[in-house]
Amino acid sequence: MSDWKTASGEAYGCGPMLREPERHVTDEHADQDAGFGAVQRRTVRVLIAAQLLGALGLAAGGTAGSLLAAQITGSEAAAGLPLSVLVLGSGVGAVAVTRIMERTGRRTGLVTAHLSGALGAGVVVAAAALASWPLLLLGCGLLGGGTAAVMLARYAAADLSSHSGRSISAVVTAASVGAVVGPNLLGATGSLATTLGLPGPAGLFLLAIPAFASAALVLLVFLRPDPLQLARAASASPAPTGGSLWVLLAESHIRFALLVLGVANLAMVGVMAVGPVHMHVHGAGLGLVGLVISAHIAAMFLPSPLTGWLSDVFGGRAVAALGALLLIGAGVVAALAGSDLAGIVAALLMLGVGWNAGLIGGSTLLRDAQVDPALRTRAEGLGELGMGAAAAVGGSGAGLLLAAGGFGLVGLVAAVPCLLLLAVVVGTGYRPLTDKPATTPLREAT
Repeated sequence: MSDWKTASGEAYGCGPMLREPERHVTDEHADQDAGFGAVQRRTVRVLIAAQLLGALGLAAGGTAGSLLAAQITGSEAAAGLPLSVLVLGSGVGAVAVTRIMERTGRRTGLVTAHLSGALGAGVVVAAAALASWPLLLLGCGLLGGGTAAVMLARYAAADLSSHSGRSISAVVTAASVGAVVGPNLLGATGSLATTLGLPGPAGLFLLAIPAFASAALVLLVFLRPDPLQLARAASASPAPTGGSLWVLLAESHIRFALLVLGVANLAMVGVMAVGPVHMHVHGAGLGLVGLVISAHIAAMFLPSPLTGWLSDVFGGRAVAALGALLLIGAGVVAALAGSDLAGIVAALLMLGVGWNAGLIGGSTLLRDAQVDPALRTRAEGLGELGMGAAAAVGGSGAGLLLAAGGFGLVGLVAAVPCLLLLAVVVGTGYRPLTDKPATTPLREAT
């Protein structure tokens, strides 16, 4: 009878004998936590290495795509379409990739997405050689897979983390290196493309092919064990059930996170899509355009450690509100800038920081939402799809707005949805320290 406890937890006749197994269980949990911590640190290092490579390919669609479109079609109105198709491809691709992750884990999904980016870059190079507008759009759609890979990597960093904001920001910051360096290579890669008989803007797509392929190789070889599969095994999460879309949309954090991510991307892509063309038309050379876009991309990624910390301390809602304010300011500055390069640069820098706050704040809200862990990848795919759809609208409309009313009109229109987002934050009650769920993520991150 000595193995049975009373209601108070004491054993009949031998309470002290049961305390040693309790300490043994505690030691097992401590060892398990230490093991998860080691895997988390390795996972973040591998993701950072892949981001440094894969992010080099981001500049191709964001910078060179619009220039290549204008050369092939001879119209500024078409400048925003390649980026719109790219981000729409990124959103659709993210849904497909997160379904792969749901079945086989992060590694297979991220590798597949990176390879799609490499294939898309190759198709765009072929489109440049043939001066084919349809082939250019097809390539940009496939290139969106590479963008989806770089963006979805941030969630892989949070699978085993209890500081989701900071874990997400570490991977987003790593992407800044390649993303900033890439546009600065517009001139050098343009010379290479010209030597090969291709239009200058095709050079960045030549760079994107090995960039995405190398990132895929790093993940394939080193992202082991798979963080998502490990997290699910530890939480004994069941397989997702039918009707999961409505389960996700019923959660207020999910709905608000989708709104934040969509609005931030709508405003940023709308202005960025036509920024290079606007500067080039007003006398800026490819080297200068690349430098300005590099500064803009740096503003998109480098504030991540700060916004990640703010999200963990004050909540994703507060950081999302800050992002909305900055995006509104960027729209106003763009409206006043006209053809003045200094004003355009200021607008693009504010735009980048505002987008970063929206991305980190919205991603933290999405990651911390109280949903079944088995549905998390579907929530992530839904977020990327929303970002892609919103950006497709912004990018495709931006070219028309630029042709109709100039860069100032683009900035003003981009600020409108940000005002609506700010109104939602105020109208739903601003509680920066209580917007996080009561439950904590699985394990402590480093």
